[in-house]
Parts: sequence; structure tokens; C-alpha cells
Amino acid sequence: FHFLTDSRSRSRYVDTVRRCLKPGGHVVVATFGPHGPEECSGLEVVRFTSEEIHGEFGGEFAKLGDSEEIHHTPWGAEQEFVYCFCRMPTE
Repeated sequence: FHFLTDSRSRSRYVDTVRRCLKPGGHVVVATFGPHGPEECSGLEVVRFTSEEIHGEFGGEFAKLGDSEEIHHTPWGAEQEFVYCFCRMPTE
């Protein structure tokens, strides 16, 4: 998700999730957190809080939880990740 740097690409991603999930289905989205890297593998990224991830999906998705993790890369760097757990509406 963090590689989708323009809002149109993120909207298409969310639309795909809507089409693919059954009513009441769950989605977990992991992205770089606000203190994560500004680029990855030479590509620009977007960093998110869990509230911002939920905002991309819209109010119809119920936010069930979130968490943060500090990932330690093989070369010793730390990268903040944020996870957002949501449920698609049942109707």
C-alpha cells in the first residue's frame, strides 16, 4: 500500500478490495508508519498512521484494530510498520 503514492491508485486498490471481499470480510493492511523510511528499494513511498489507512478505506469499513511494529532489516536498519485491521460492511 505504501508504494501507491497517488490517491487514484489507492482508490483503485480499495475498490478492488470492496469487489473481492464478501460482506463482513476482513482486510489487514500493512504500510510504513509515520516514522518509516521515505523510500524503499529506490522508490518513493507514502507513510501512514492507522487512522489514515482507515480513512483511505472509508467509514463503511469498521476499524477493528491496529498495531505498530519495528522491523529490523537484514542490514540492521529499523523500519516502522503500521497495521490496520478492518471489516467490510455486511450489507
